[in-house]
Parts: sequence; C-alpha cells; structure tokens
Amino acid sequence: MKKPALWLASLLLTFSVTACSGGGNTPAASDKGAAADPAATSQANTPAEKEKIKFYTFKSNKPEEPAYQAVQAYNQSQDQVEVEYISLVQNSDSTEFLKKLDVLVAGGEVVDAFMTGNEEELMERASRGVVEPLNSYFEAEGVKPEDEYFKVLKLDGKIYGLMGSATQWFTVFNKKYLDEAGLSLPEMGWTWDDFRDYAKKLTTPDHFGTYFHTWGEYANIIAYTEHPNPQLSADLKPIFEDPSFRYFFNLRRAMEKEDKSAEPYADVLASNYHVLQQFFAGKASMLAVPSYAVRAGLNLEKFPHDFQMVYAPLPRSVNATDVGMTNISGGGLAIGAKSEHKQAAYDFIRWMTKESYKYTQEIPALKNVDGKALLEQFFSGNKNLIDTDSLAKTLFDSRNKMPEGTFTVPYGSQLKTIVENSFASYMLDNRKFDDVKAEMTAEVEKVVAANR
Repeated sequence: MKKPALWLASLLLTFSVTACSGGGNTPAASDKGAAADPAATSQANTPAEKEKIKFYTFKSNKPEEPAYQAVQAYNQSQDQVEVEYISLVQNSDSTEFLKKLDVLVAGGEVVDAFMTGNEEELMERASRGVVEPLNSYFEAEGVKPEDEYFKVLKLDGKIYGLMGSATQWFTVFNKKYLDEAGLSLPEMGWTWDDFRDYAKKLTTPDHFGTYFHTWGEYANIIAYTEHPNPQLSADLKPIFEDPSFRYFFNLRRAMEKEDKSAEPYADVLASNYHVLQQFFAGKASMLAVPSYAVRAGLNLEKFPHDFQMVYAPLPRSVNATDVGMTNISGGGLAIGAKSEHKQAAYDFIRWMTKESYKYTQEIPALKNVDGKALLEQFFSGNKNLIDTDSLAKTLFDSRNKMPEGTFTVPYGSQLKTIVENSFASYMLDNRKFDDVKAEMTAEVEKVVAANR
C-alpha cells in the first residue's frame, strides 16, 4: 500500500550582483575593487548555511522506517533548517534507547530534540531539568495546545512534550473465533464480568479465551482507564483501597484457576512473550491492549496470521456510571534544555505532531482530523486483516474521554513496578489480596516520600 505523499515546494531565492560602471569602458576608480573581487561575488551567491538540529530516536535509521521518511519530508520542506536523524538502537527498544541517551547527556552531549516511548519516561527526565518547557513557545505562537491536542504531556503545570501519535486501549477479537463461538461484538458499556463470560465461551482445547501480559496495566486495567492516576490520589496517597484492585486481582486469578480461559501467569512469565504474540499466533481469542495492535497486525513477517481483527471498547467497572472513560497515551516529542536551537526544535516537533502520521499511519493526537476517513485512507487495502468499521466506531466514539484530573508523576514507572511485583506474588504464591495490598501501600508510600 502506498503511503500518502506530502507535496511541499521549496522556494529558491536568487541573488544577483550588479557592477556599476563610471561612464566609459573602464570602471571608475572607486568601483574598480568591488567589480574585480570574485570572492565577494562568490560569497554573495552562496546560500546561507542551514540551521542544523539533532533529533534522537529509537526508530531505525532505514529508508523504509516511517519515522525516518517523515523526518526526510520535513527536511525537504525547509530551506533554513535541517534535521539530523540519529538512531541509537535498531530494535525500537525505547528503554535501551533512553539508557544510551542518558549516558550521552551526562557526558555533555547537547540534544536538540528527542522522543520517548511513553509519558513516564519523559516526566522522569523533565524532573531532572534536562527537558525544555514548551509553554512560552505556544504563547509566542498564539496557540492554546489543549485546543489542538487530546492530551499534552505536563508536569506541575508545565508542558514538556507533545504526542506524535495517540494510543487508546480497546479490545481486539479474532473474528474467526468470535464467529465460531456465535458471539457478536460487544457494545460500549459491557463490563469486566461480561469480558469473563466472553472468555469462557471463546476458550477451546486449541486456544484460550484471552491473554493477560505481565505489564502493570494488566494487574488492574480499570485503574488506568477510570482513575486520574493508576496508583495515586490527587494528594499522592496510594489508592489500593479502591474496590477495583481487589476485584481485578480476583478476576485474574479466577479466570486462570477456575475458568481456564487465560494462559497461566507462570507460563507467560517463563515464555517472555511479546504482548501481541499469543493473539496473532491464534492462541488467544481476544485481547485488551493499546491500539498499536492495529498497525502491528499488518506486520505479517513478525506476526503471521490470516484472520481479520475486529474491535470493541474496553469493558468498564460493573458499577461504572460513565461508560466512555478510556486511557489516551503516547510517546513524547521533546526539546533538550541545553539546546541552542530551541525554536527550530519546537517548530520541528510541532510539524511532526501534525504531519508525521501521513507516513507512520498512526492515529495522531490532533482533535481536528476525520478519524473514520483517516482509517479508510490507511487501511482500505487491508480489510481482510482490519475491520475499519468497528475500529472507527471504537476509537472515535464521541463518548470516549479521559478521567477528570488525569496526572502523571515522574516516578510513575517505580510505582508500576511495585504493582507488577505484588501481583506476581499474589498469583504465583497464592497470597491473600489484603496482605499484598498492605505491602503495595507501604512500598508506594516510601517512593512518594522519597520524591517530595
């Protein structure tokens, strides 16, 4: 499938130098030096050197890489700025990339623009003072960012990054298995109890009804979609007393131990699967997952499969009154605090948020795009693999929204690890939830206190 082309014309400014004559065939004495100076003429005809900025990324440095193509398109559209594309890893591992970037920055490397794989990675670096706040740049541009983007990446009221694409959690189904079970796609408002029932009906001797990965989100997806922060209240207190934690921990155990509808957690840990591996291998019928699963489903070399993906919203809490709450997230595009080209770097990351999706075929974080038309444009040639109707209905339902007061803390990755480890102990050691909850609470309190 051809990617949409970005046709931008560059302007060529031509300078001419005219030598003035004194009236005869011989130049006047006062004009002779200027007329006879070839160096001056050459300098006048030489275009000004472009301002160069360095962009550090975990995307590969290959012509077929969509992010690389987007940056080259930006360069072609500019006559005064040139972006150097610097890839520190070739496996798209954002964690490994940031470790290398941190070493470079600590060694004195000046970074103009860079990307992170998620919001927490950016906020952690913003808290260390290595990221430039963007508020003043938006003010100078006369733009209110919340009017243009579904979400901007903030810490303590300062904007530190923009999302190049927006990721939203949903449920993806193997249509073949859904049809074989005689089930229809669930509608917005279905609950996690319904999810459990679907998983039972979708389980056969050959495949499980669903799959849960090892990430902290899968210990309690409700905390990520229906709370402002998945571990903390607004006053930075642990929220593990919230009924959703006991409910989801128990749900995970029951689906594995009683229903046999989810692959055992111990096997998942031992196998070190990719989060999408079992679904595309036909070993799981449905999956609650971020929306990057859509584009991944076109990578048949990595995930060979021939079934069509169909989509539904995430389930909600059984007693949820607002059925449209979801989690919108994404990696950050940011500016280095020590950059000497901050305005050029700002202009570049703004362009990336508004134009790079034409190359990456990822859903932008922009509010002013026609989502359904965009999906048709991206995937019209792949409808054997992607059902664009159910995808558009899921991603662009007008009821979708983030919880009020959503916030991030720079030590969020530490809190997430605490929950991951506690959930592992709950599942593997068959511990009581109240004992695990007490440990999680104490550990989170320690981290919060250390960061005050």
